[in-house]
Amino acid sequence: MTMDIRKIDAGELKIENIAFMNMTAADAAEWRGQTMLFDGAVIGLCTKGRFDFRINYREFRLVATEMFLVLPKHLFTALDYSDDVEVKLLLLSTEYLHAMPVAFGVDTLKHAGQAPCIRPPRCKIEDCIALCGLMERYGADDALSRQTRNALMLSFLLILSSVIDCAKADTPHRATRQELLTRRFFDLMLTRYETERNVSYYADKLCVTPKYLSAAVKNTTRRTSQEWINEALLVDARRYLKCTDLTIAQISEKLHFSTASSFVRFFRQHAGMTPLEFRRK
Repeated sequence: MTMDIRKIDAGELKIENIAFMNMTAADAAEWRGQTMLFDGAVIGLCTKGRFDFRINYREFRLVATEMFLVLPKHLFTALDYSDDVEVKLLLLSTEYLHAMPVAFGVDTLKHAGQAPCIRPPRCKIEDCIALCGLMERYGADDALSRQTRNALMLSFLLILSSVIDCAKADTPHRATRQELLTRRFFDLMLTRYETERNVSYYADKLCVTPKYLSAAVKNTTRRTSQEWINEALLVDARRYLKCTDLTIAQISEKLHFSTASSFVRFFRQHAGMTPLEFRRK
């Protein structure tokens, strides 16, 4: 099935389904600067042009015959692109990945998180593109089509896993202590931001002072840890406002604000408009 990545909620991808999107410059223009947070994995294959994006706080450039992988619960932002860009996107829910009879090891996922841009041999990227086309062709929801699609996806994931494992053999960049702390902060923050919004909570969990954590995150990302917590909250708030009929009070409750007015104040302060103004736009 084809979906708009900005509008996908965790429940919208069922275990037997995969979401596809063929992104061109027109699509990228709508996404530019919008941060997305998805519960599943996002896999991109660049077939033409150039695509610049950010995962959490790190910026990357994808060009033709390259791939990227965004792990679940990571912030993804489109930054820039060439006029001729063409990127195939696959969205897979965590439930779907867990149902696949292939397991990505901890080391493989850790490497993919640190080096999300993948440069496979040309023959393998061509195989992956061909598999994507076949999966889209078997998009019907009958049992035989689902089985065929799942078999094709298994082949795709096995190729992806082998490419990542080969890339692990390259000498990795030795991260500084501040970079390592920033990564640990993001790993924790992206699982707790809905209920834990105070920097001191994360500093305590990471065994550093709030001042040191904020300095490390800002030195690494050019933004403070509190700004990143607010950014993750805004992503969810915008999605609820744009893609659901929930009232302001209901959204406030979902995001664990004490009152609807406190949510309105937060949104206006960080988005530059009220939630209702954003919804009308």
